[in-house]
Amino acid sequence: MPGKRKRSENMTARIAVSKVAPANGKPLSAIAAARLRAEAAAKSTTIPETTQEPVSAPSILPLESSESEPEESEPEEQEPIVIQRDLKLCSWKNDAQDILSDTVTELTVNLKKHLTIALIGRFDLKVLRGAVNINGANIGAVTREGQKAKTYRVFVPATHPITKIRGLDGTNHVQFLSCKEAPPLAKLSPLFRDIWNVPSDVEKDRSFSIITHSSSDPLQRPLTPEQTPEEHLRAIETISSSPSPCTTLIAGPASTGKSTFARRLTNRYLTGLGKNALPVPALCYLDLDAAKPEYTPPGQISLIVVRALNLGPGFTHPLTRVAGGKAKGDVDVNETVRAHPIPADLANYEDYFRQCIEDLFLACKTLQAGDPSLPLVINTPGSMHTSRILADLVSRAKPHHIVRFTYPVTSQPPLPLPLPTPHTTTHTLPPVPPSTPQLRTPSHLSTMHTQSAFHTTSTSPQTWSPTPLSALPPYTFHYTPTLTHAPSLSALLPLTPHPIPSSSIIHALNGALIHLLLTSPPSPSTLQYTPKSQIPFFPPDATGVVPALDPRGCRLLCVGLVVGVEPGEGAVRVFVPRGVEGVLEELGRGGMVVGVLGCGGVGEWAVLEGVDGEGDREGEMPVWVQRRGVVEGMGYLNCVRRVRKFIV
Repeated sequence: MPGKRKRSENMTARIAVSKVAPANGKPLSAIAAARLRAEAAAKSTTIPETTQEPVSAPSILPLESSESEPEESEPEEQEPIVIQRDLKLCSWKNDAQDILSDTVTELTVNLKKHLTIALIGRFDLKVLRGAVNINGANIGAVTREGQKAKTYRVFVPATHPITKIRGLDGTNHVQFLSCKEAPPLAKLSPLFRDIWNVPSDVEKDRSFSIITHSSSDPLQRPLTPEQTPEEHLRAIETISSSPSPCTTLIAGPASTGKSTFARRLTNRYLTGLGKNALPVPALCYLDLDAAKPEYTPPGQISLIVVRALNLGPGFTHPLTRVAGGKAKGDVDVNETVRAHPIPADLANYEDYFRQCIEDLFLACKTLQAGDPSLPLVINTPGSMHTSRILADLVSRAKPHHIVRFTYPVTSQPPLPLPLPTPHTTTHTLPPVPPSTPQLRTPSHLSTMHTQSAFHTTSTSPQTWSPTPLSALPPYTFHYTPTLTHAPSLSALLPLTPHPIPSSSIIHALNGALIHLLLTSPPSPSTLQYTPKSQIPFFPPDATGVVPALDPRGCRLLCVGLVVGVEPGEGAVRVFVPRGVEGVLEELGRGGMVVGVLGCGGVGEWAVLEGVDGEGDREGEMPVWVQRRGVVEGMGYLNCVRRVRKFIV
């Protein structure tokens, strides 16, 4: 199909044709017009034409008819060309006089006041002299108790804006130590590859690299600097400097910077700012964003007691210790007080969502009754800013500060919020949308968050296992009694947008993420059973919706990945995160487990782990993952391949 001519070329050709048109006024044929245009183009000196294109006969149809010319409208749709800019990531000049020590495993620099330095990778940070600010936290060389400053683990991947470290005093000596561990999960999933630093010949095997401009990245990734508007900084200073512990509610549309603001606010609470704002040992974090949580796997809302600084994205701390005991001297460990699974679609479960929020809020009030110094930070999802749930939450929580992010013109305007008390202050802040293009999409980041949770072996310090889940033994939950095992799985609770037919539950269950609830055994009269495998499940009511359980009588143990259903044994095999395996010890102390479907999606990444990580393992692999060499050597053509299918 002929392409488009430039407008200037068409104008030149039309002028030439009009000059040599016959005097009788008769129209020229298409062939004659094309010949005249070619001659005019050859004689033109201002706009030379390098290629000759055929000219089609003029159409007699009106131009408004887009349906009659589908061939001509299709080439006009071209993908936008993204031009990667060279962005300045910090103000560090990399002068030799400011480098105090430079070895294979560590780097010590002198960071002057107000200057910033940016690093990419994983490292331990320690302030030897002065003080610095990182991600809202003020870290000094000496604590208020007169002790030397601790070492903090920092994660700066290319998937998020590059963190800046700012000098606060006149002279600041900062030490960066390389991590001995390998990059987490890089051997198991391509999503975790090429997101950290690429050591140069000088840096050798360091786990971090100084980076001053985005163009200096060897992989040419779309790196962007950390952006914090002045309005955000002033709001954080005002809130954290309150004379008494206060409640802060953060609301706004999706992708406006709510989680980043909450992260900086919690870090400021935990470190303080001189004499103006004393640090607090802990705070309550009420996370109501089940799609992008901060301290739990996706699909949950939770109440977390935060004691440790947050110096990395969510997938670097996807699990916290379940409340109920703390090791001696282990004071900087985050704890999950309570959590509830939330369906991905709240159309039929809005009342259940309200009940879960109320249960978490009451749990927070119980904690604050024992320790009145605990501040409360409430982070809400983007979908809530147009819902009546937000207004009801404001009336119930009575926050001292309401932080509202302005919404884009294309977004639905938020509902007006009541001022619960005369002393409530509303901070209206500009949004900080994510930069484009992004190295990982939101869907990829959610998968990374979930996969990181299942491979977490310890939360203090944060460690991961490089072993694929397929090489580990799963837990077995029996739903029918046997001679050797009592039933431990009482029923399945499918909280899906549409009811799942009983004959399809076994297929929806295999490969799905489920949340394990510890509750009292349900009445047998309220359950139904699948026709062949006899799996017990909660059926839908008269409205076609499966009722959710009362959150006050449930306790969320952990998230699990179903890897197999054995109808002959009456059992379901489930992988659980190794970092929270201890909570399953309570199953023999009374109560039954209910598996909740519809709050976490599927775990297709677990199947690919065996293929991506097979190069570093030897021995036979489980039957559900085949070796790459076997698959490539099959050579089967013109036949139906049997593949694994996940049902959402």
